[in-house]
Amino acid sequence: MSSSLKPLKSVAHNVCHQFASTLNYWAGDYGINHFARSVVAAGGSVAVDLLAGTSRPPLAGEGALGVQQLASALPALLVKEGFETNLLSSAVAHYRVHGPLPEPGGNVAYDCRVEFITSGGRSYMVELSELNAP
Repeated sequence: MSSSLKPLKSVAHNVCHQFASTLNYWAGDYGINHFARSVVAAGGSVAVDLLAGTSRPPLAGEGALGVQQLASALPALLVKEGFETNLLSSAVAHYRVHGPLPEPGGNVAYDCRVEFITSGGRSYMVELSELNAP
C-alpha cells in the first residue's frame, strides 16, 4: 500500500471527471449528459455511494447506469494510485448540475464533491466547481 494517502486526491479528481471524458460516449451522447439529465430529473443533485453502487435519490435509466459505472471504476482508480481496494470505509460523490441541459454532444456544467473515509478513520475531500462549463 502507498505510504502516503495524498494520492487519494488524485482518485477523487478522477471520480469527478469520470463522465466528462470524450471517450465516455454511449447511446448517442456523452456520459456526463446522460447522467446530468437523470440528476436534474431527480431534483438537480445526487449523492453517489461509490462502495455500494447506489445513489440518493435513486436515478433512473442512463443515470442508474452512470452510478454503476462510477462504482465499478473506483477499485481500478485506487489500484492505479497504489492503494488496496479495501482502503476506504466510505466513498461518496456529490454532483450538482447547473442548467440548462445540453443538446446531445454539448456541454453541461456541474459541481462535484468527493468525500473519502479510510478504514483507519482519516477523511479526504475534493470539491470541484463548474466542471465542463461551456
